[in-house]
Amino acid sequence: MRFGVVPSSVRRDVLAWHGSAGQAWLDGLPKTVWRLQRLWSLRTDGPPYGGGSHSYVVPVRRAGGEQAVLKVIYRDEENAAEPTALRQYDGDGAVRLYEYDPETGAMLLERAVPGNRLKSTRFFGHRTPEAAWRRIGIACGLYRRLWRPLADADGFPGLPAATDMLQEWKAEYGDAKGEARKGPAAHRLDLALDLCDRLAEPPELGIGNRDTHLSNIVSAEREPWLVIDPKPYLAERAFDGGYLLYMLQHHGPHSGAELLHAVADGLGVDAERLRAWALLRAIDLLDETEGERDLAAAEATVAALEAA
Repeated sequence: MRFGVVPSSVRRDVLAWHGSAGQAWLDGLPKTVWRLQRLWSLRTDGPPYGGGSHSYVVPVRRAGGEQAVLKVIYRDEENAAEPTALRQYDGDGAVRLYEYDPETGAMLLERAVPGNRLKSTRFFGHRTPEAAWRRIGIACGLYRRLWRPLADADGFPGLPAATDMLQEWKAEYGDAKGEARKGPAAHRLDLALDLCDRLAEPPELGIGNRDTHLSNIVSAEREPWLVIDPKPYLAERAFDGGYLLYMLQHHGPHSGAELLHAVADGLGVDAERLRAWALLRAIDLLDETEGERDLAAAEATVAALEAA
C-alpha cells in the first residue's frame, strides 16, 4: 500500500493540539498503515480523504475486492471509543465496523457510497428553509436510532461519561480567579454553573454522541444516510442534541423555539434538558471564541437559545 500525503488540516491540528506527541503519531503513520495493510490484506483505492482533524482516512479494497475505508486515528478521550460504538451499532444507522486494531485504535470501515454530506445536499424541489427542515429530520431520526443502552464492550475501549464534562465545566467556571472569568463568556458562567447542576442526574444512560453535526452524516446505498465519525459518550438522550441544536441555531436558517422543539421532538427528548446541553456547548465555545465578528455571532447564538 503506497502511503498518501497526510491532509494539511490533520497535520496542522494534530501538531497544534498535541505537540511532540502529535509529531510522533505523524512520524509513525507510514509504518502503521503498512502493518495494517498486511494484517487486513488491503490495497489502496484512491488518495486519502481531505479535511478532518485527528484521522488519516483512505479508501481501500479488501482481499475479495470489496470497498472499505481504513481510518487511523490520533487517539484521545473524545474519539477512543469510536470503535466501541460502531461495534454496538452494527450498521444500524451508521457505517459498519469490519476490523479494529486495539494497539492503535485504527479501524477498517464500510465505505459509504456516494458519500455526499447531508449538510451540503440539495433536495430537488425544496427551497432553502424546506431543505433545512428535511436535513434536521434526517439527522434527528438517525441519532434517535443510534442512542441505546451500553452493552458489554469486552476488548473495546470504555466510554467517557457526559457527567464528567459537567464536572470539568463546574471546576473551570467556578474558579473565581480562573481564565474563564476574564474571557468573553464571563457574564454567562453563573448560568452555566446552574445548568450543570440541573443536568447532574440524567434520567437514563446509554451511548450518546458528542459531535452531532450534519457533515457527519453521508449518503449511502445500503441505507439512504449513515452516520460516520461518532464521538460516543455515556450520556442521556438529550446530550445528543446539545451540539446539534447549537450548530443549527448558529448557522440557521431556522432558530428559536420552533427549532428547539423540532429537534427535541425529533430526538424524543425533554426540550428543557436539550436546551440546557445546547447552552452549555454554546457557552463553552463562546469562551474559546476570538475576533469581534465571531464573538458577536457566538453571543447571539447563546442569547437565542436562552430565549427559545
